[in-house]
Amino acid sequence: MIYRINDRVTKSLMAFSALWAFGLAFYILIDVVARNLNMPIEGTAEIARDSIVTIVFLQLGYCVHIRGMLRADFFVALFSQRLQRALSLIGYVLGIVFFVGIFIGAFGPAIDAWSTGEYEGAGAVHVPVWPARFAILIGCALAAFNYLLAAIGLFHEPPDLSRKAEAA
Repeated sequence: MIYRINDRVTKSLMAFSALWAFGLAFYILIDVVARNLNMPIEGTAEIARDSIVTIVFLQLGYCVHIRGMLRADFFVALFSQRLQRALSLIGYVLGIVFFVGIFIGAFGPAIDAWSTGEYEGAGAVHVPVWPARFAILIGCALAAFNYLLAAIGLFHEPPDLSRKAEAA
């Protein structure tokens, strides 16, 4: 049940981020064309900056979920199965510690940005920063959770979430 919910949440956030990136590309294209016509769109830099942070962090959970983080498989394959599992466990624990550390460090600034109405930009456009700050929290929490599931999976085989398993 937890694996299935996690699968759906991480895939949904990944799809949302991909659509956001696609929309951001068109927004930037429109801004470039408008600048060439001497009609720049105010706040494009701030929107793009916060959007990129949001896009990256919302995809973190999915990246860990599919085991897409950097790993030197060619090197690890030289070791015994037992040593491979031990190294994987060490990597998963370090991943948990890393993303929990970022979460803890980003929690206060996210709450402050939301409660104070912090924004970027000057002049006509004020872009709130709290959505990007909360995306960091969501992404780090999901990444740490997926590392935890991967560590548990070393000792207990996780369920097969493919379409074949659902059809059976």
